[in-house]
Amino acid sequence: MKILSSLLFAIVAISLLPAYAQPSLAPMGKIHGRVINYTGQPQPAGLICLSTDNGVTVAYTFPVDAHGNYAGEAPAATYTLVYRMPDTPPSLWIDAINNITITAGKDLEQNDDMSRQSFIDELPDEQKKELEELKKHNAAAQNQEQLIKTINTDLNVVAQHLKDVDNARATAARELGNTADPAQIDTRAAEIKGSKYGEAESITLRDLKAIKESGLNPDETILWENLGRAQIGLKKYEEAEKSYKHLLELQASGGNPKPVVQAFANAGLGEIYARTGKAPEAIKAYDLAVRLDAAHTGLFLKSEALIFLQTGDAEAQVAAAERAIKAEPKDPTPYYVKANGLLKASGVDATSKHIDLPPGCAEAYQKYLTLAPAGPYAAEAQSMLQRAEKRTKAVK
Repeated sequence: MKILSSLLFAIVAISLLPAYAQPSLAPMGKIHGRVINYTGQPQPAGLICLSTDNGVTVAYTFPVDAHGNYAGEAPAATYTLVYRMPDTPPSLWIDAINNITITAGKDLEQNDDMSRQSFIDELPDEQKKELEELKKHNAAAQNQEQLIKTINTDLNVVAQHLKDVDNARATAARELGNTADPAQIDTRAAEIKGSKYGEAESITLRDLKAIKESGLNPDETILWENLGRAQIGLKKYEEAEKSYKHLLELQASGGNPKPVVQAFANAGLGEIYARTGKAPEAIKAYDLAVRLDAAHTGLFLKSEALIFLQTGDAEAQVAAAERAIKAEPKDPTPYYVKANGLLKASGVDATSKHIDLPPGCAEAYQKYLTLAPAGPYAAEAQSMLQRAEKRTKAVK
């Protein structure tokens, strides 16, 4: 930061006669250093002068570069080091340091740090006040920088927790080994998910509290997204609904709403409503997500279909699956979801040895197997088709 006026920093008024380094036969030494202004920043201009008579006469002068650095050489002797700005009147200086000794054949490092208290004490009251305001501003900036660093670190941790949730069943199977039955694996996977969702919620709530207490205003979008997802995983549906709605409020009031963010928030609300038995509200929320972000239509509709599958709403499950198939006809999962929903909607007992599959069910199972012959639902699809075939043969 450029010192506002060198005249205001004058400590001693003397007669400085400009002079520059002259050839000398005396043994030479070097001097270098950095000039720091009273705000604590490098001073990007000015002159460092050396005097052998307490500053009355300038003997050697070295320019200060844009980074606050200076360097030069002078005969071995003891000097007074004087700093001046380019616009400092000849009769004034800004700072002076006595008893600077240059030794022949050596390079002395001598900084001029005007942020030292003795220099600050000599500043005019107006500039002391200005300095205090600057310090407050810098402190706030440093606090914000540290807060942002902390939040970014926490976001990486939360992202890993949510990734661990997605891989929870595979992790459980690996931990328990080949002898574990599916029920044991499911139980362990649920434990992993609960732990990871809990950590994600705790970290995110802590960061949101820190932001509120700091009085700063960083972008909170991803924090509220993560919080809503973690709360759904913990089955805290009321809290999750508030989180997603708050996110939508931030988007509406921020002046720069992002349709993708709004879409995923509405998809989150759709999941909450589906899991709490509010099918019409869930369908409406997913439809809004699709309108806001058409590029992710297949993802939203597949998610909707899977949620309805999990909650047992067969009619909504089939309707969402058919829409997902239309959006992404090469995605195998919606075909399975449709077949499963048709089976449940028709009242057919999936555990019976012989099954009459309802219209469209066999075709959906077969399409799934065509697209994903080794997929996670392949064994179930093959079993259903085999039972239906045996039933057909038995009837004939």
